[in-house]
Amino acid sequence: MSAQMAVALLALLVAAFALVALVAVYARVRALEAAREIGLSGYAAVVGRAAPPSVRPGPGQRAGFVAVLDADCALCHAVWDALADITDTGVRVVALVDRSDAFAAHPGAELISDPAARAELFEGYAPTVLQLDAAGTVVQRSFVDADADLPALFRVGSLA
Repeated sequence: MSAQMAVALLALLVAAFALVALVAVYARVRALEAAREIGLSGYAAVVGRAAPPSVRPGPGQRAGFVAVLDADCALCHAVWDALADITDTGVRVVALVDRSDAFAAHPGAELISDPAARAELFEGYAPTVLQLDAAGTVVQRSFVDADADLPALFRVGSLA
């Protein structure tokens, strides 16, 4: 076998492997799209469900914001600082965190390190901000990214 023939066979083998990998990725993407259309994901949807009692708005409060944050996430710290700027006393502000010692304390906002409540509201991405109604039902959810306008996001009824 000549060197040219060996190189050609090797190129054919690499091309066949790439084709198989491409078909596998395509099949996985199609399966994920089909699952999304019928509402399946690795996590249960939280919108419409009651939040855990530890994060629900208290008596006399008309709404609540709950942020699911991760101590190792820089954006999570920015979300926490922006949430702490909410001055409306009719809105309860809570952050469910994995390690409360990693976040600075802010007056008017609560840090809660409750693994069970965090697991119940975690949808696979942090930071996630949930808006609750007065009864404690999750009415809106937002996965926050670096381009988000945080002050605009934290107005009651503003999550999208």
